[in-house]
Amino acid sequence: MGYRDNTGSGRSNLFNTANPLVMLVVLQITFFILMNFLKSIYVFSRIPEEQFYRNIYHWFVMPADPMQFITRPWTLITMQFTEVKVILIISNLIWLWTFGYLIQDLIGNDKIIPIYIYSATISGIAFLAAANIFYPGATQSIFFSGAVSGILGLAVAATTVSPQYRFFPMIGGGIPLWIIALIYVLLNLSSAFANPVLLLPVAAAGLTGFVYIRMLQKGNDPGEWMNAFFSWVGAWFTPRKDKGYSTKQSSFYHQGSKAPFVKRPNITQERVDTILDKINQKGYDQLTEEEKKILKEASKKDL
Repeated sequence: MGYRDNTGSGRSNLFNTANPLVMLVVLQITFFILMNFLKSIYVFSRIPEEQFYRNIYHWFVMPADPMQFITRPWTLITMQFTEVKVILIISNLIWLWTFGYLIQDLIGNDKIIPIYIYSATISGIAFLAAANIFYPGATQSIFFSGAVSGILGLAVAATTVSPQYRFFPMIGGGIPLWIIALIYVLLNLSSAFANPVLLLPVAAAGLTGFVYIRMLQKGNDPGEWMNAFFSWVGAWFTPRKDKGYSTKQSSFYHQGSKAPFVKRPNITQERVDTILDKINQKGYDQLTEEEKKILKEASKKDL
C-alpha cells in the first residue's frame, strides 16, 4: 500500500504545472535538441567534433576539476539535462516517465522535481569527490552528466514508497516495482563497476531518493522550499489580472454621478407604532436593519 500526500499548493504557473513530469521531459528534449543542433553546425562546417565538446558541451556538463567547476557553477544544474546521444536520451525518457509517473501517482506531483534535482545534485557533488580521489591527476579530462542520477533517485524513491506496486497486473499477477527498480540500478552499477569514479555518484543518487521518502514519511518535506521558490519565480512570468475597472464598467456603469435607484423605506405612523411594539416585546436588538432605519428617519420627521 502506497503512502500518498496530496497537499500540493494547487497554484498554476510556469514552475508548478498540473504535470511537472511533462516539464522535466520537455527540458530533457530541449537540451538534447540544442546540443545536437550546435553539434550539427560543427559537423556541416567540417570542424573536428572534439572542438564541439571542448567549446560547447563541456560548458554544460560538470567538470571533475574543482577550479573549472568554480568558474562554471551552473553546470551542477545544467548537467542534469544535458545529453547528445540518441539511444541514451530515449532510454532516459522512458525510465524518467516510468518512475516519475509512479512518484506522481503515489505521493503527488509536487515531489517529482525536488527528488530529481536533489538526487542529481548530490550525485554531482559525489562525482566531484570521487574523481579527485581516484584520478587526482586527470580531473581536467573527466566530465559528468547527471540525468541518470536524477532518474535513479526517482526509482529508489518510488520503490521505497510502494515496493509491491505491480506492473502489468493482468499478466501472472504483475511484476513488482522493486524488481523493475533493481534492474535499472544494476544497469547503472554495471557501468559504475567498469569505472570506479561513477560508483559513488550512483550510490549517492539512490541514497538521496531513499532518505527523501523517509523524511517525507516522518512529516518533513525537504522539497517544500524548492516548490515555494519555483512558485515565486514562476509568478514573475505569470500575467496578473488587472484589478482596476474595465472599459465595460467605465463606459456603461459609471457615467452618472447619482445612483440610478435608491431604496427608501415607506414611513407611516402605523409602521412606527408596530416597530415600537416590537421593541417593547422583544427589545431593540431584535429589530432588522430596515426597521432601525425607519426609526431613525421617523425621529428626524418627528413621527
